Amino acid sequence: MQVGSIAAVLLLSALCAFWTISSTPLNNHECFVSVAAREMLANGDWVMPSFNGEPRLQKTPLSYWLVAMTAKVTGKVDEFTARLPSAISAILSVAVIIYFISKWLSLRVALLAASVWVTSLGYIRYSQNARPEMLMTFFTTLCFLSFYTAIESSEKKQRVRYMLIFWFSFGIANLAKGPAPIPMVLFPLFCYVMIFRKWKMIPKLLPVLGPIIFLAIILPWPLAIAYRVNWDLTLWKHEFFDRFFGDYASGSKPIYYYLPTMFILMVPWVALLPGALAAPFFKVWQDKLKVMRFLLTWFVAGLIFITIAGGKRQHYILPFMPAVAILVGIILNDMIFERKAHTAKQAKDFLRWHLVAMFIASIAVIIYALKENKELLTAAIVAAGTMILFTIAIAMLFKQNKPRAAMVTVFAAIIVLIMIGHLGFINPLNYNEPSRRFTTVVADKVPADDELVGYKFVTGRFVQYSGRVVRQIASEVEASELYEKGYWIVAFAEDVELLQSKGFDVAYFNENAERHRSNIVAGALFHKTTTD
Repeated sequence: MQVGSIAAVLLLSALCAFWTISSTPLNNHECFVSVAAREMLANGDWVMPSFNGEPRLQKTPLSYWLVAMTAKVTGKVDEFTARLPSAISAILSVAVIIYFISKWLSLRVALLAASVWVTSLGYIRYSQNARPEMLMTFFTTLCFLSFYTAIESSEKKQRVRYMLIFWFSFGIANLAKGPAPIPMVLFPLFCYVMIFRKWKMIPKLLPVLGPIIFLAIILPWPLAIAYRVNWDLTLWKHEFFDRFFGDYASGSKPIYYYLPTMFILMVPWVALLPGALAAPFFKVWQDKLKVMRFLLTWFVAGLIFITIAGGKRQHYILPFMPAVAILVGIILNDMIFERKAHTAKQAKDFLRWHLVAMFIASIAVIIYALKENKELLTAAIVAAGTMILFTIAIAMLFKQNKPRAAMVTVFAAIIVLIMIGHLGFINPLNYNEPSRRFTTVVADKVPADDELVGYKFVTGRFVQYSGRVVRQIASEVEASELYEKGYWIVAFAEDVELLQSKGFDVAYFNENAERHRSNIVAGALFHKTTTD
């Protein structure tokens, strides 16, 4: 029974991570990973990553290495290959939650916590994204869970084993997206040690061997790069320190930016979030209180750190969301099964209003489709009807006092809605699809041995789907010279009309060719079709 339950949750995690994983085109940031991996394979240089022929040193290389190694098996760098490391990392994060939480509390709590994480929007969105966020989230989650197990262990061998796991995972997390995990892990752990007075444990946490392991993992690559660039590390100063202080990249976000973000990433469990964050302050939780306070410290301290940082982006909060998911799982377990912190009336009232909210949301989906996009009306009706049917089934199961069957139905409902959402809403509304279509046609028209350049700008999507390095040119004079030499030139938006006015022959034109900022703009391929 236990093995079957664990297998079911892992299957659930795989379904959420892999459902339509290849159907949507890669976005620009994903293409930084996919193109770097492709060029790594092409040039054989696994030390110095490049993007579109230029060094790509903004991020540490683990995601490039994993995608490149995967491509050696699949034979190409496509959507599936680029996103596979993230999907596998997501599933592994579920496995470690089940393992550690079952040791700390119980298997039922662990399965509920893992299921909440799996069905949260943060998990679903980033498990199907080639960016290194989920890769880093898995390793940082392993850091936090192994550290707590070690620091609470009374056995020396067990403590050493879990601290070795901590230092290895800490090092690999920094290869995934360094140096962000250093403060994102160490600051919450420092807060935990300080608040709960665990100072005496520090000498027992491999304070010498651990850092040696950590440095042995993270130092070789940056040292090799520093040597290759003659120790000119201006880019890293710009990328890491200027970003932190808000002088570069998303430095204009308000101080409260992450408060709504944490609710967004916890959809559909947002109603339980406030109670989950407040619960560790109440002694009614008894034996669970110590674990809950560690989870709260993990999340709140992490939230404080990224809030203080000047540069803010939605995905920066992702490594702290598993802590919230586990807290929500503990709350759910008590409301549905144990009823130690919640009375039967409180649990029923919460369920009743949650089901009412689901019914209202079902109607709202149809109204939205009618007003905003009638092409989605069929999908909206199917989704709303599914929500209503599941709502009725869940209410009946709870009324018949079958909480286990009701919870299985809850997660089944979420999975079905995820499937419908991807097929009916996410895929049809994907704004990167025009770029993939346009670039695929361009790639077919330009012979492999001919030169293709981009006038003013080309996106990461264009570089990915063209399958080649596309040098960018900025001047009209150079464009004219290359055009006369027989180069193929691609341009977008107002630059299309500019080159047409210069007499450039249009080999291919599409009104909806590329996503530029928030708009879909026209694109054209130019090539001289006559000779003097």
